[in-house]
Amino acid sequence: MNPSAIALVMASCSIHAGWNLLVKRSQSRPTFLWLAVACGVLSYAPAAIYFLIREGLRAPALPYALASGIIHSCYYRALSRMYEHDFSLTYPIARGTSPLLVGLASLLILRERLTVPGLAGTGFIVAGLLVTGLEKHPAERKRSPGGILSRQALQAAVVTGGLIAAYSLTDRAGVQQLHPVSYIWIVHAVALMAWGPILLRSNRATALVDRSLLMPALVVGLGQNLAYTLVLFAMRLAPVAYVVPLRELSIVIGVLLGGKVLKEQLASLRLGGALLIVVGATLISWRG
Repeated sequence: MNPSAIALVMASCSIHAGWNLLVKRSQSRPTFLWLAVACGVLSYAPAAIYFLIREGLRAPALPYALASGIIHSCYYRALSRMYEHDFSLTYPIARGTSPLLVGLASLLILRERLTVPGLAGTGFIVAGLLVTGLEKHPAERKRSPGGILSRQALQAAVVTGGLIAAYSLTDRAGVQQLHPVSYIWIVHAVALMAWGPILLRSNRATALVDRSLLMPALVVGLGQNLAYTLVLFAMRLAPVAYVVPLRELSIVIGVLLGGKVLKEQLASLRLGGALLIVVGATLISWRG
């Protein structure tokens, strides 16, 4: 795998896990996510406009950007619901669904050329994510004593993962047509407009006047845009079937942050799953 793509994804992982942690700690997650997207759109507007003027707006990129914006709006809603459950459980499952789906699409639809070690690395990562989600949090035991994870939590995580796969495949095609900074700005602007009316119709819209949310939302908005822009640059350099699973190194960071900052349980299964993810990422980086 291209060394520059690896470096870009590694940097993105740290930022991604950090902004997810801030979302988890917020009280009104749907409102907070919407404000974060709005802050990101406003903050990155000058850079996006600069690249649009310099490189032009290519018409073939618009269908991808519009479709991705709609998918992102659904993703943010699913993400906010997923966070109602144990962060260090639902997060790995959601992120684990996407590399599996993207890998299949890459082979069957995109016809990307993948190596055996690269595919093995993806397998290790998916296995690590599944292992990470096997250990049930005490709060989940109370809601679903007979199973590993409550049905609601599992559904929220799988839906979120499917949406991640959908926008990843869409963005892989779109970013080939337009500069990543301009592309993600259009995507988030569409997501903002698509999600806004839904939020305003809910009783959560009153939280928009809470000024205490603005600074954390600004930090998340900046981090979210920066993290995914780095991923889009990586998609220009390497197969999406490698970029998406390599992003899951953020799971290792997310699990550690969940235990350290949010005081969530760090059991041996989660740490073992994190190790499998690291092994898979190493295989992709070395021979992918």
